[in-house]
Amino acid sequence: MGIRFSRIVLLSLFAVALSLIGCDDNEGLSKICPQPIPCAIGSDNSVIIEQPQALGECQFGTLRCDEDGKEYCEGFVGPNDEVCDGRDNNCNGKVDEDFDKDNDGWTSCGGDCNDDDMFIHPGVDELCDNIDQNCNLLIDEGVIRECWTGDPSTMLSLPAICRKGIQECGGGFWLACRGEQGPMEEVCDGLDNDCDGDVDERIVESCGQTDVGACNYGDKVCVDTEQMCVGAVYPTGEVCDGADNDCDGLIDEEIFRPCATLCGTGYELCSTGEWTDCTADTPQPELCDGLDNDCDGEIDEGCPCINGDAAVCRSNIVDNAGNSVQCGFGITICDINGVWGPCRFFGGEPELCNNWDDDCDGSIDGMTQACGDAAFAGVGVCQLGTQTCMSGLWDQCLGDISPQQEICDRLDNDCDGDVDEDLNPHDKVDMIFAIDVSGSMCTYINALVQGISNYINGFIGTEHHFGIVTFPENYSANPRSPGRVVTVPPLSTASDFQSTLFGVTCSGGGLEPSYDIAQMLGNPTDPFGIGWRSDAYPYVIIITDESPQTWTGINQSDIAPLYSNCGIGNCVTGDSIEVFIISQQAYQTTWNMVTYNDLNRYININPADPARYTQFLRNIFQNICI
Repeated sequence: MGIRFSRIVLLSLFAVALSLIGCDDNEGLSKICPQPIPCAIGSDNSVIIEQPQALGECQFGTLRCDEDGKEYCEGFVGPNDEVCDGRDNNCNGKVDEDFDKDNDGWTSCGGDCNDDDMFIHPGVDELCDNIDQNCNLLIDEGVIRECWTGDPSTMLSLPAICRKGIQECGGGFWLACRGEQGPMEEVCDGLDNDCDGDVDERIVESCGQTDVGACNYGDKVCVDTEQMCVGAVYPTGEVCDGADNDCDGLIDEEIFRPCATLCGTGYELCSTGEWTDCTADTPQPELCDGLDNDCDGEIDEGCPCINGDAAVCRSNIVDNAGNSVQCGFGITICDINGVWGPCRFFGGEPELCNNWDDDCDGSIDGMTQACGDAAFAGVGVCQLGTQTCMSGLWDQCLGDISPQQEICDRLDNDCDGDVDEDLNPHDKVDMIFAIDVSGSMCTYINALVQGISNYINGFIGTEHHFGIVTFPENYSANPRSPGRVVTVPPLSTASDFQSTLFGVTCSGGGLEPSYDIAQMLGNPTDPFGIGWRSDAYPYVIIITDESPQTWTGINQSDIAPLYSNCGIGNCVTGDSIEVFIISQQAYQTTWNMVTYNDLNRYININPADPARYTQFLRNIFQNICI
């Protein structure tokens, strides 16, 4: 082990001169070499003057003379035994040689925690073996792998839903597999839920509400990711036909209708499909009992009176002496022959307006009384008036106010306790019902039809018109015709509308393009050919149980401007179409822009209750003053 030197001839000659001159020669070292001279110490402790090229930790010193005139080498550092400290201690150009026994490039002082195993050092990946391979004082840290505990033949890629999980290593062992998704029961959603390689393979199960009475269960099948109930018969309103139409186990229960005879009206009940037991009275032989027994409009015809009957009389009154009396009233009694006797004076009575001195005070009539409709007096604008009796007749009632037709004036004109109710600025409307008739609507369609019918009944004979658009149509046959108008003409009277309404059934296909339907109905070019009247205000009611879909790639931001800037019917600048949505509550936000963010324009389609639907429709239009 030693220092490597590069010899230079000039310095070697200088060293020879130095050895001749010595440190104590006044003409010596200081004159020959006024600059510091590098030096080293040889193996025999002699001072060597060299031009050095030191390696590692070694350093050359500077030549000096001591007090005795001897030269010495100051600051020299020579080679030492190599130790593992990241330095070249023996100055051989190598660092910590002999401290990497396993030749893995890592020394025991450089982080190799096992210099006998070339597979253990900081640069290797940790394995699951309860050993610290990477020398960080942690064991099996961060070691994970994918895992699958299910059937090896299970599909693990889309459209299958199954996915591998993750295993962590702990103490040299693989822990439980977490997060894997195994097969599930197949459902109708366009995915391979049971991970067998087939998507939405035929799933058949019973559907419908009941098989009681006229109802039947159907089969639920998957078509275009939609469950459709095929063959089910649902409850309908009970009718008198000998069948259990509402499927509650009872036949023709609580069904009645009005009936009439000559004697009046009543009602009759349905029993096993037949109307029976009318409660109205039937004609009977006439009796002299004050009643019209034979229901011919005459009472006790042929019976002048009944013996002993008494009656009040006010003409030809006489006193007990037979003298005429010109006031009060008398009593006449039917004699044994059925003939009324003379009118005998009985006394006075409160004055009546009859041109007669009823109270026998010498004055005839002249009284006043309140007049008008007492049932409404004091309610709203209604009040009683006064009138005077003259010559047996009441003159004109003055100052009374009776119920009038309600007008929009912030007053209770019809005196019912409500102000400006049942009024609306739209004197004439055109109302289109856009109805989803896909298979999933079978749960709602009957209740909707009944609820709409009850509502429309209130408009029979009015100038309001109504129409029906059903959807979806066949996409593959005509993707630009998502629905069709079924009323003829498209805008029909309430009566004609009713006849079409009861033909609407849940017999349409899947893929309900409700966004496209909404856009076409609001489009000023009228692609459906509705024929909106120029003097009627447009209403659009869209009914579906599905989230909005489209065949043309539009969204609600494409539809909203058509509705907020109405271009159909008798709209003027700034008007908006009266639009309302009946659908699942979960889809409300998908219609917010179209319904002007007005929560009152959206109703939950559940539950399927005809009365609920009727009330909602009455709330949106039944002549309400705003």
